[in-house]
Amino acid sequence: MATSRGLKQPKRLLTLSLAITAAIAAIEVVGGILSGSISLVSDAVHVFTDVMAIGLSLFAIILAGRSHSGVMTFGYHRAEVLAALANGVTLVAISAWVLYEAFLRVMSPRTIDAPLMLAVAGAGLAGNLAVMFLLKSHAHGSINIQSAFVHVIYDTVSSVAVIITGLIAYYTSITIVDPLVAFLIAGLIARSAYTIVRSSTHILLEGAPRELDIPEITGALKQLDGIVDVHDLHVWTISTGMNALSGHVVVRDQMLSQSSRILQDINGMLAERFNITHTTIQLENEREISFKRTIK
Repeated sequence: MATSRGLKQPKRLLTLSLAITAAIAAIEVVGGILSGSISLVSDAVHVFTDVMAIGLSLFAIILAGRSHSGVMTFGYHRAEVLAALANGVTLVAISAWVLYEAFLRVMSPRTIDAPLMLAVAGAGLAGNLAVMFLLKSHAHGSINIQSAFVHVIYDTVSSVAVIITGLIAYYTSITIVDPLVAFLIAGLIARSAYTIVRSSTHILLEGAPRELDIPEITGALKQLDGIVDVHDLHVWTISTGMNALSGHVVVRDQMLSQSSRILQDINGMLAERFNITHTTIQLENEREISFKRTIK
C-alpha cells in the first residue's frame, strides 16, 4: 500500500487542479449560453472530461490510501471503474447533443457575442495553462497526474481553437466556424467517451490488461528454476494501475522451504517485469499432476 507521504503531494496537486478545472467548466457553460457560442459550450463539455479524469485520479489516490477490511476484501477500487463507465455513457449522450445543436447552427446560423466569447475562452485558456503548470513537474512521477496532464493538454488545444473562432467572428462577423469547431470538439469528446467505456467495460468483464502479454508471462514463469509447467493462469485489472494474477504452478517434488523460495522468485519476477504485485499462486506437485494426466 502506498504511504501517506507518497500520496500527499499528488493528492494536493490534483485537488487544486480539480477546483480550477471545475471552475473553468462552469464559467464556459454560462459564457457559452450567454454569448450564443456552441463551440464554447462544447469546449466546456470537453473541460468536463478533464474534471472527470482528474476526479477519478484523485479518487484512485484516496482509495489507495485506505485499508481493506470487512466484506470488501479488495476495498472500493472498482468504484473508480464504475464511475468511469457512468461518466463515459454520459459523455456519449452529451456529445450527441452537441452534434445536434451544431447541426442546427449550420442550418440556421445565429449571432454570437464575440467579445464575451473571447473573454470567457481566454479565461478558460489561462486556467488550463495554470493547471498544466501545476501538473507538469510531477507528471512523470505519478501515473494519475500524468493522465490528468495529458487531458489538460488536449483541452488547451481546443481552447485555442475556440479563441480563433471568436476572433474570426469578431473581425469578420462569420459565425459558421463556431458550429464547425463544435463538431470537431464533439468528435474529441465522443472519442474520449468511447475509450472510457471500452476500457471500463474491459475491466469489469475481467479482461486481461491490454498492456500485458499472457503468453509472455507464462513463458517467463516456466523459465524460473524449479517450475515444470503453468496452467489456469488468470490476469485481470482490479482498478487503474492495479493488476492481479492467479494461477497453478507445477513444481518438482521438493521440500516446503524450496517451494517457499519458488514463490518468492515468482512474485519478485512478476512485480519487476510486469508490475503485478497482487498474486495468488497454487503450487502443484509434478508427480501428482503426471498421475492425474495418466489416468484420464
